[in-house]
Amino acid sequence: MAEEHHDDLIMQSLLLDEIGQSVIGMDARWRITYWNRASERLYGYSQSDALGARITDLAIVGGTEPPGPGATIREIADTVARGRDWAGELWMRHRTGRDFPVHATVSPIRGRHTVPVAVVAISKDITDRKHSEAILRRLSAMVESSGDAIIGADLAGTITSWNAGATRMFGWSSRDAIGQSYRLLTTRDDALFDTAVAARIGSGTFVTGVEARWRCKDGSMIDVELTVSPVYDPDGAQVGASAIARDITEIQRLKAAAAAERERLLAAQEMAHVGSIEYTVETGETWHSKEFSRIIGRQEDASDSREAMLELTHPQDRELVREIWKSLDNGADTADFEYRIIRADGEKRWLHSRIRSVKGPDGNPIRFLDTVLDITDRKDAEQILEWRARHDALTGLPNRYMITEVLQGCLERSSRPVVMFVDVDRFKLINDGIGHGAGDTILIHLGERLKAAVRTGDTVARFGGDEFVIVCENLMMRGAKVLAERIRESTRRPFEVDGRQIYLNVSVGIALAGDDDTAELMLQGADSAMYRAKSAGGDSSAFYDVRMTGRAAGRLDLESDLRLALGRGELSLNYQPIMDLSTASPVGFEALLRWHHHEHGLIMPDTFIPIAEETGLILPIGTWVLQEALRQVQRWRTDVPGAGDFSAAVNISGRQLLAKDFPDVVEGAILSSGIAPAAVDLEVTETVLMKQPDLPKETLQRLHSLGIGLSIDDFGTGYSSLSYLRWLSARTLKIDRTFVDELGRNPHGATIIELVLGMAGSLNLDVIAEGVETSDQLSELRRLGVRLAQGFLWSKPLPPESVPAWLTALATEAPGREPAKHAP
Repeated sequence: MAEEHHDDLIMQSLLLDEIGQSVIGMDARWRITYWNRASERLYGYSQSDALGARITDLAIVGGTEPPGPGATIREIADTVARGRDWAGELWMRHRTGRDFPVHATVSPIRGRHTVPVAVVAISKDITDRKHSEAILRRLSAMVESSGDAIIGADLAGTITSWNAGATRMFGWSSRDAIGQSYRLLTTRDDALFDTAVAARIGSGTFVTGVEARWRCKDGSMIDVELTVSPVYDPDGAQVGASAIARDITEIQRLKAAAAAERERLLAAQEMAHVGSIEYTVETGETWHSKEFSRIIGRQEDASDSREAMLELTHPQDRELVREIWKSLDNGADTADFEYRIIRADGEKRWLHSRIRSVKGPDGNPIRFLDTVLDITDRKDAEQILEWRARHDALTGLPNRYMITEVLQGCLERSSRPVVMFVDVDRFKLINDGIGHGAGDTILIHLGERLKAAVRTGDTVARFGGDEFVIVCENLMMRGAKVLAERIRESTRRPFEVDGRQIYLNVSVGIALAGDDDTAELMLQGADSAMYRAKSAGGDSSAFYDVRMTGRAAGRLDLESDLRLALGRGELSLNYQPIMDLSTASPVGFEALLRWHHHEHGLIMPDTFIPIAEETGLILPIGTWVLQEALRQVQRWRTDVPGAGDFSAAVNISGRQLLAKDFPDVVEGAILSSGIAPAAVDLEVTETVLMKQPDLPKETLQRLHSLGIGLSIDDFGTGYSSLSYLRWLSARTLKIDRTFVDELGRNPHGATIIELVLGMAGSLNLDVIAEGVETSDQLSELRRLGVRLAQGFLWSKPLPPESVPAWLTALATEAPGREPAKHAP
């Protein structure tokens, strides 16, 4: 029987421990015989510190008084000595000296127990509640200038006292209320409440935290929280009760909202599949919840001993579980860990287990409480997120983060890594021409080709956009050159996309590891080398050289340098002739912008023009290009024999067209150069026009009124309609080089050109074929009826000082002879 009392005490203590209530057992001399974990947390004294000491020795009672038995202790001791419970609030002191309030119940214990306990004190820290009450009181004083209602009544329920707070709260004056039954305030719904409270008050029990719904004088109802205590006469006979009522109407509303939220939380917890299991150390008995059985996939009556659970545990996690149980058996208070099980049906599940040890008076564990949560879905999601965080969503290749990690690992292993930065030449043109969806398809195929081209063990990653990075281990310069060529060769085969063959070239930057290199420095170096390869015309590879680049050819550096390029005189124009195929003579020149960087040499437009457009630098640069091109062509028209009718073609961006002052810029360039407006062609790509369907009508009308021409560049890569071309008042269509390149190899190219010629004929537009490089292409264009063309077949873009000599050399060629390529 004693053991049962002991177990009851331990169990009740554990339950109170769970909700943070201190349980202190004391013998008849007030020496501490039981001290639970919540007491340790509440007062700061360990069990070993407290057991055997008198409660007054710890100096935890009467926090505002000096150590030793004070009035509060005597009051409690007298009450307990009379065989009655004492309950109330008092100040306590933590071991560190911090004072705090508690609500305590001190009760005498009768009977025999294995643990000598004559008095049990149960206390709970009410600091938060007290703080909340103080706030509510201050708010009440500020808003209503009102305190709590304090009401007294005799045993018959007749009101005997009524303070000002009650008047303000309920509306009745003390004269109205005193002498009335307390049912003046209550409702029929309070009948059961009245009976229960009256019974407890009648037995001399202090009642607190009771909630009721009471009536006001105006008929309205308010929610109140009551603290009710018995009132005694001088002889100790109970004569009535005193109630403190606090208006908690708003609090109740908030509680209702919180309850609704709590219901949703409980539903979510049920969906989370939380199970529990208890292990009894002495007997080895276990108890588990139904949800636990469902989680582990076993019948409810199946064994769930440690050995049985270890059999279910994934082989790779069994040692972890053994170590956890070993630490608990050796005295650890808790264990919090994740592990896998394999259910009977073969399914693997992830579990999160939190085990708490329940210890006896001797400090040894007597029971283990295990809460188990199925976290398989979370683990699966984490694995997916981890994969996504380290891989490119489009191609599935490692991303920037992962390739940097791989490269750093190679450097730490001293495995002589090589980094290759691969960038697609003119990929923006591909995106604009066939759409971003098709462009994405090409990037996917390109990633597959790069993986096929490299060695086993090399890592291919997508760095972003059309940039790929390859990390190779144990590769010297010669091997890097061979691999870079193999990579470029693998990309030259056409890509089949939506029934079309798309040809790519790539630029490859190569960086070899130095003694002090980091992953970031090597990537920057390879990026710099790639930009040098692109600046040399693309479709090539280049090695990183710290003496040439100073590790500074990244995009941000190019942007910064581009802002200064115009003032430094680093920008220049080259000119490519536009040929009349019927006379084999030039009719004009297209101005092409070049950047001669002071450190990196020649940088091609497809590298820096996108930067200029994004930053807005295209506006001042475009103005300079227009002024310089018209001035130069007009000089040839004036000074070079036979060049009097030459036209000047200048590329412009969509951002320039949208600028309100653009017509003024064009008119100013025409006036300052003296060139005839009819000799000026402004070239804009078809894809830019498609992205800007709402071009300012006033701008187009003004340009048209000036008498200049508008040429649609890269025609055939967008989706212009006849009506749109007519509305633009275009003068020339320039057939994109991709269609010219297919002539003689794919009949599709000739078909497109025929369609363009038909469209141009119906609108009375000129047609210029771009990118002519072979005599076969020239013959085919003549057969199709194309009159104007340009390309490397006649000349690469020339610096202005070389144009007169080129014109002279062209004039001396024998009539009817196929044109020869002329070096700049």
